[in-house]
Amino acid sequence: MKNFKSITRQRLVTLLFLSYLIIALLAPDIGQLLIGKRTLSISLGDGDCKWTEADVLPNDAEVDGTLFASYPAAGMRMAWQQTEGLTGIQMRDDFFHLELPKIGLVKTQYPHYEGIWSYASNLNRVILLIRNPRWALPSYHTLINELEYAHTWEMAYNELPDVFTRRAPMDLWIKWRDYRTEGEIELWGNHIDFWMYNGSKYWFDVDFERNGQDPFRFRNETERPWPQDLHCVYDTNCFPRAVISFEHLQHPILGPGELQKIANALRDKEGMNVLEDEAINCIWHETWIKAPAPNNNDRGGPLREAYVFTLDQLTLMATKLEDMIEKYSTGAWTNHPLAIDLVTNFQEYLTEVNDEIAELNANPGPTPAPNPNYFIDLKAWYKSIGKGDRYSKIKVQSMSMWDKVKYLYDDDGV
Repeated sequence: MKNFKSITRQRLVTLLFLSYLIIALLAPDIGQLLIGKRTLSISLGDGDCKWTEADVLPNDAEVDGTLFASYPAAGMRMAWQQTEGLTGIQMRDDFFHLELPKIGLVKTQYPHYEGIWSYASNLNRVILLIRNPRWALPSYHTLINELEYAHTWEMAYNELPDVFTRRAPMDLWIKWRDYRTEGEIELWGNHIDFWMYNGSKYWFDVDFERNGQDPFRFRNETERPWPQDLHCVYDTNCFPRAVISFEHLQHPILGPGELQKIANALRDKEGMNVLEDEAINCIWHETWIKAPAPNNNDRGGPLREAYVFTLDQLTLMATKLEDMIEKYSTGAWTNHPLAIDLVTNFQEYLTEVNDEIAELNANPGPTPAPNPNYFIDLKAWYKSIGKGDRYSKIKVQSMSMWDKVKYLYDDDGV
């Protein structure tokens, strides 16, 4: 009798285990509730999949981490949604929730002045995300407008509920565009160069905001080689393992292939579970449907096509793209796989920008009346919203660096 009870108990345990396993495979949502843990979206075989929401990594997790870097508003939201669907791990932000260790998957805008290096040496590789500056710049302005042009962590955090709710009023877009386009086109290119050249510093050490605004400036091409950011010497190798195109990642045909590049960079890393290759096409489509966060299509206001540039601004953009194509298709970059990815995208960007230039030349708009004070007024507006007053004399005088830079300031202020 005793042996019978023992055998029966063993069979019951086995039966329960098999039941839980069958539920987890055939009804993943119920299985997650019963088992109490989810690892990642589930490959069901034959290219089918089940999308599941990503989990927060425990703060003490042992994981071989990856940094996702992009110029602001270059499509990082879509990239992290797709990566979370791929890995089941929530991506952390470099700027918010600084009390949390930056491990696993982290997104950053560094070294753009909107980003910070808050992840120490926790991350071992970089994936670089790029987007056409023609659309990245208006998207960036929309984002900072939703954040009320916040220039501190506290101010930005208070405005987070408004993100992805509205596009900027047209008058504010025109002011920001006319004051910042040239500088942001330069920053867009510098951001890519920083990572591709393993931490090439385009700013001077005294420029504590990495902003390049008066009275400081960025380094220029005649001053190369630029020094290397010490983060890329001691914390991580900043050279990207993959270049991901926002335009390709969102494309219904090219998208799964771009997601495959992310999977290849993450696979077989400690603590990083990545969905099987056969299910990547499925999870790309499922993420588009299931990802809970709002996106650009949820915004009210003018259509994105309404945010246009002047002919001169588009010409600046085209020139920058031509320079980037030349840089990454010659010399040491010839036939380099990442450089080929960059140049392919830059050529697509240039075609789009040149098409818009041709349209403007064929149908020129009205010429605005000359206003000799226009740039002075723009500078005063930008300073009034906090973005243009990051190096005020009073602020810098209170810093230890004052003796090194005081010669840059006049007696009246800046």
